[in-house]
Amino acid sequence: MSGLPFDSGEYFASVGVGTPSTTALLVIDTGSDLIWLQCKPCRRCHRQMSLLYDPKGSSTYRQIPCSSPRCFPRQGCDGSTGACGYTMVYGDGSGSRGNLATDRLVFSNDTSVDSIVIGCGHDNEELFDSSAGVLGVGRGAGSLATQVAPTYGRYFAYCLGDRTSVARSSGSYLAFGRTPEPLCTAFTPLLSNPRRPNLYYVNVAGFSVGGKRVTGGFSSCSLSLDPATGRGGLVVDSGTSISRLPRDAYAALRDAFDARAAAAGMRRLARGMSVFDACYELRGASVPAVTLHFAGGADVALPPGNYFIPEQGGKYHCLALEATDDGLSVLGNVLQQGFRVVFDVEKERVGFAPNGC
Repeated sequence: MSGLPFDSGEYFASVGVGTPSTTALLVIDTGSDLIWLQCKPCRRCHRQMSLLYDPKGSSTYRQIPCSSPRCFPRQGCDGSTGACGYTMVYGDGSGSRGNLATDRLVFSNDTSVDSIVIGCGHDNEELFDSSAGVLGVGRGAGSLATQVAPTYGRYFAYCLGDRTSVARSSGSYLAFGRTPEPLCTAFTPLLSNPRRPNLYYVNVAGFSVGGKRVTGGFSSCSLSLDPATGRGGLVVDSGTSISRLPRDAYAALRDAFDARAAAAGMRRLARGMSVFDACYELRGASVPAVTLHFAGGADVALPPGNYFIPEQGGKYHCLALEATDDGLSVLGNVLQQGFRVVFDVEKERVGFAPNGC
């Protein structure tokens, strides 16, 4: 599968659905479990780059009845047809409603998998520009990762190409099945949150800026998952663009970066831009280095383009992080650019390898 980033800030996979197959561009989302796409007849649909999928045109399409064990989770039943219904609502208020079915999926290397549960979305609102739907690869029963596990194992990896590169889509991929890992892969334990069991959690031990560990100003507890409360930890989420940290940890990292940036000769703007509060005029200065320290001794040095992004055509640059107070911290796709990110559920670990695309 190849990831295709558009201006929406998401990464897309090109997937053939049905027999004969209809190509659908689906948002790659490790933070959700359902594979769904807009379907005919469509009561409410957004604009999409690919053709609208028509289940009547697929010889392998099978509607799932409410009585089927594959009706998960049961969210309504069509009284006239007995079809298993679904409703998906995302954090930004977007969502999809329709019926569950099975069909054949075909990937870019011409491999195919049969009888995959998908959502046929007939009522979709405020969704991602250009996409036909979402390719959920979370930890739940309905995700593609779980459904293909009997064939490929509980293991997959992806690399999200540099969104600023002209050839940004060419090196991106999403692959299932265990392969030899680069020696430079840094692994950290994969954690389970009983309150959000479908998400991929890791613990962050801290940060370094300019080669110096950031100390003080935040509690390490806010970066570690507490299974009892469901708070803390960091969710690895390909469907979110900008990374979010607990407010105290964000402030400590930002202030350390700000001090290094000032020493290097950058000028911080009096006001932030877009959703960012720390924006700068470079003035030819070098960008302070940032390293994430994950639990288990996994140290991941980030390329500057992953955390320091251009605004206003490159006239200014901003620290691409946000503060959050809701207890859910996220490693978004901007910070993940260029890394081979490995989800080894079988061995309960997540890995990061640089220059992975």
